[in-house]
Amino acid sequence: MTSARLLRSTTFAVVVAAIVLVCLLAFLVDARTGVTALAAFLALGAVLRAVVPESVLPGARSRAFDVVFLLALAVALGYLSPWGNATVPPGS
Repeated sequence: MTSARLLRSTTFAVVVAAIVLVCLLAFLVDARTGVTALAAFLALGAVLRAVVPESVLPGARSRAFDVVFLLALAVALGYLSPWGNATVPPGS
């Protein structure tokens, strides 16, 4: 197996593990922790997309679009995460 293919396989495995971790955190701890972890993984993905070569982390769009979009999602989820455990008052 070539090194680029091995890196792609490893990257895919890390993304799947991150998604499973976020789901477990949201289920076992609380939604706020899960959303905060998801925001952190999105920010990490943006940094990796900006730094790692195209052969390792392929993208469907331009690199700049991917980085800006991932960072915007991370910021939005980070901002909204404190309300992850919010409840609707009775009678509303």
